[in-house]
Parts: sequence; structure tokens; C-alpha cells
Amino acid sequence: MSHSTYRFRRLCIAAFVFAFVFAFVETRIVHAQEPPSLVASVGTNPVGVGERFQVSFSANAQVTKFRAPSFEGFTVLSGPNQATSIQYINGSMTQTIAFSYILQAKSEGKFTIQAASADVGGKTVQSQPVIVQVVKATPQSQQQAQQRASEEAAELAARKQVEKWVYLKVSTNKTSVMRGEPLTATYKLYTRVSLVNYTPRKVPALTGFWSQDIGDQQQLTFADEVIGGQLFRVATVKKVLLFPQQSGSLELDPIESEVVARVKTQSRSNNPFDALFGGDPFGDPFGAVQDIKVTIRSNPVKITVRPLPQTTVPAEFTGIVGSNLKLEATLSQRTTKTNEPVKYRLTLTGKGNLKLIDPIKLAVPPDIETYDPNVTDNVTVTESGAAGSKTFEYLLMPRYAGEYKLPAATIAYFDLNQKRYLTLSTPEFSLNVEKGKDDTPVVAGNTNLAKENVLAIGSDIRFIKSPPERLARRGDGFFGSMAFFVSLALPPVLFFGFIVYRRKTEELRSNMTLMRTRGATSIAKKRLKKAKAFLAKNDHNTFHDEVAKALWGYMSDKLSIPPAALTRETVSQALLQRGVSQSVVQEFALTLDTCEFARFAPKKDAGVMEHLYDDAIHLISNVEREIKA
Repeated sequence: MSHSTYRFRRLCIAAFVFAFVFAFVETRIVHAQEPPSLVASVGTNPVGVGERFQVSFSANAQVTKFRAPSFEGFTVLSGPNQATSIQYINGSMTQTIAFSYILQAKSEGKFTIQAASADVGGKTVQSQPVIVQVVKATPQSQQQAQQRASEEAAELAARKQVEKWVYLKVSTNKTSVMRGEPLTATYKLYTRVSLVNYTPRKVPALTGFWSQDIGDQQQLTFADEVIGGQLFRVATVKKVLLFPQQSGSLELDPIESEVVARVKTQSRSNNPFDALFGGDPFGDPFGAVQDIKVTIRSNPVKITVRPLPQTTVPAEFTGIVGSNLKLEATLSQRTTKTNEPVKYRLTLTGKGNLKLIDPIKLAVPPDIETYDPNVTDNVTVTESGAAGSKTFEYLLMPRYAGEYKLPAATIAYFDLNQKRYLTLSTPEFSLNVEKGKDDTPVVAGNTNLAKENVLAIGSDIRFIKSPPERLARRGDGFFGSMAFFVSLALPPVLFFGFIVYRRKTEELRSNMTLMRTRGATSIAKKRLKKAKAFLAKNDHNTFHDEVAKALWGYMSDKLSIPPAALTRETVSQALLQRGVSQSVVQEFALTLDTCEFARFAPKKDAGVMEHLYDDAIHLISNVEREIKA
């Protein structure tokens, strides 16, 4: 057998082995996938009349559309509550998505919870029906049901009273303005009960207005105010200066916030609502208290915006509205040389929408090149409006020597005091340009090549010197070498690796929940790192906000809870379902309480802030350890 034939046989055997391994692994991957399913289960069976129990529907793949049954014969108290769990067993990932409901039995008998359906893993599947036996309630369960009903009634009454005594209101200093005329909108929080937390949920869109916040309302400052003979605590939550950009009837969208009110459930008179209907609602409670979370919205406000006069509108008018405006121009030097820059500065001062002004166009001679200006704002925003200056600094580059005239810069604006259009102009400038050392004109974006004489360097012709010829020996060629066999074996290996990598990538991309779960810790660390920077700057309010955002964002990503459904109850329930201990769940609630109370605390302690930062890191570490365990 020749040496080339032996190598060819080895190559065939290697290709056969690679093909066999690839087919075997591909078969294992296909058969490892379980068929999509939806399984129904109940937490308690049988149940007593009036008792609460949980029913869950669990899917083993990604769910795109879930359709629940009607739950006939039961009262739905809560749901659907979604939870996701992911487990790794021997390198295989198992994902479970559960939709749970809290039901209450109405009467005795056998009741069937019909099948639920969902699109699981791209296929429509149904769960099995579940029969629930409802028996007569025991005295203990009846007592618990009555107690729960009494607590729910008391909470409902307290919630209605809180919604009456805690509200947001927006007021404006003007209700009718001209287009471009500023007005101030002030959003205030009114309360007659003690507030534990205030969290903005929806910022008004303010469509049709250009807005600029006035002051910093991160730390709420309350003051007493008597309204209708009743004492309220009032705090400004947002103050904004508005410039209407269009005429007509515009509406200020309401602001939406969430507050946690603390009310008394017991008092000296044993009346659970004595703190609400009588006495001092701001005094210290004499018994147990209850925190009630409510969502409040401000009232929408209509603003009438009148158009500017359409007669005798100057050609230079670009929408500037203000009062007492002045335009000044300065030239850094009157004499210069070619290709040396000159600074031309325009400064507009006065009162109005200065931040909305675009750069002023200059009519300079074509032999002077002009660059985009450097814009500097020095505008102060107060309740009376915006005032200050705006500077445009142009860089002029003369390319040829000569005497040039810089025409006047002109703008027009509508004066709110005089109710008419005014035109502002600057004086003309003369610029004397002398010939510089390098008088070669340079055109932006092109390279000007000066004519030069061709100089001979060295000799005109160099002979080509060929290297000595090298003859290859027999057997030194590529065919039959090690590189030859590696190049033959490499394509199947790369193809196999590409298939595996592509499957893993598609699986990860199709599972957004898994991607968010894997990246939850890194994102939380970045947010805490940002909070650490605010801690170093001693920025108390922003530090506590960033810590709270880091914890809420981590729980949303880690537990696959949408931000809209993110509450303490959903997070606690999801943590317990993932096997996290009760102590860690309590640690999460305690850390959030510390962040929320610190925002309203009058005294700030750097040591407490440092301790809170360490608690947040410790909490995330504990959740990671217990979930992986």
C-alpha cells in the first residue's frame, strides 16, 4: 500500500466518525425536548364554604397567550398572578410558567374547573378539568371568613376615606395666553392623613408645550393650609414653566402618583376610624396602624392659546416671543491674516423662550469660510418666566487678502409688552485681511495641491534584482501534509459547532425571560454602582431613589415580573415560590421601607446610607444563593 493511499483511507474514516457523532448529537437534542403541556392543580381539596384556595395552571415552555376558564361557582379574589421558575438539572434547563388564581367557594357541592388553554411552545394546548369538592364550613373557618370579611370592609372604608382626603391638584397662573407666552403650572399634594411614601407613576406629557422644570421637588416640604374649614398638609410635587408651541385649546395632562397612607385601626374610643372621622389625623396613633396604598390623579386643565398676529410679520421672524430683547455683536479683531481665525460673537439678552432660538444666519462674503457656531445658554427659569442670555460664537476663516464688510445680523421677535413685532440689528464690521505666510487658499473638504517641480532623487532607474530560485524537494508540497488533513477535518468540526451555537442562541433569544433572568444581577450591580457615586457626593435623595430602583429592577428581571405588576405582594409571593426563605423576603421589605422612610426623614446620616448600600448588596447575594440552591 502506498503512502498516499494510506492517508486517503485515514481521511475517509475521520469523515465517517464526524458524521456519525453529528447525527447522534442532533438526535439527542431533538428527543430531549419535551412536548408542550399545560397542567392544572389546586392547593386545597376539599375546601369549606367561604374558604380561599389557589388554583394554578403550569406550562413547561414559553406561553404567548393564556386563556383562563370561567371559574363558575367560585368568586375570583385575585389573579392571574404569573410566576416563572427555571431549573438546571445535569446541564438541562427546565422552565415552568405558572398562572395562579385565588378563589373562594360560594356553596357546597362538586364543582368542575373547566380546562384552560394556552399557546405553549408555539402549539395550542389545554389543561385537564379539575373537580373541587366544597364541604360545609367548620366553625373555625366560618369565624375566619367573618373576620376576613370584617377586615376587608374596614379596609374598603378606610381606602375610600383616604382617597377623599389625599389628592393631587394642578393650578396655573394663566388660562389664556398667546403662542410662545410663558405660563407656570404647579402640581400640589394635599393630605389630611400621615403619608409613608409618595411615588410618581405617570408624568404629564404636556403635548403642545415646551416645558422646563422650576426648582427641585425631590424632597417634599409640607405646610399647613386650611381648605373649607379643614386643615390640610400641602406640598408642591412639581412646578414647571410652559411655552405653548401651537394655538388652540390645549390640555395639561393629569399627573398620576401612588401614595401609602398610614391610618389608625384602634383608638381610645375603640372606633377603628376615629382617626379619620374625628380627632387629629396627623397625631401619633394610640394603637395599631395600617398602611393603605392608593393611586391618585390630578385634574386636567384647559389652556386657551391665541395665535400671534398675522399682519405685518417681518421676514426675519422665526418664532421668537419675549420682551425687552437686545442683540449685541462683537468681533475679536478687526485686522488679521489669511488662514487665521476670527471670532464673531452674537449675544441675545432679555426675557422669553431663549432656549428655543436657533443659530442666527450670517451673510458673510464668500471668501470667508464660516463654521457652525458654539452656542452657550445662560438662562434662568423662575415662576415669572425665563430670562438671561444666549450666545452664538462663530469662527470666521478668511482665505484671501483684502478689505471685507461683515453685514449686520438681523432678527425679529414678537414683544409681549408692546404686542407687536420688533426687529433687532447689529452694526456692520470691517475686516482687514493681510497676506499671511502661507497664502495658499484652502477649501473645506478638499485638498489643494500646489504645483511643484519634479525633483530626481537618486537615480532615474533602478534595476530589478531577483532573489535566487529555490527548488522544492519531493514531499514538501501541501498535498499529504499535516495542514492538508487539518483543512479537510476543519469544515465538519466548524459546521457542527455552528449548528450547536445557533441552536443555543435561538433558544436564548426566544426566551426573553431567561435573558432577563441571567442579566438581572449584572444590571443591579450597575445600578448600585451608580447609587454608590451619589453616596460619595452626599446626594441623599438621589442615592435612596437609585437603591430602590436597583432592588425593584432586580426583582423584575430575576422573577420575570412585568413592571406594571411589580408590587411587594407579587415579589414576596414569587420569591417564596422560588424557594427563597421567609427571612430574605422580610429583608427585602425592610430594605425598601428604609429607602422610602429615608426620603421623608428630616435628618440624613451618611453612616445609615452606607449601611443601606451594604444591605442592598447583601440582599441580592442572598436571593442569588437561595434561588440557585
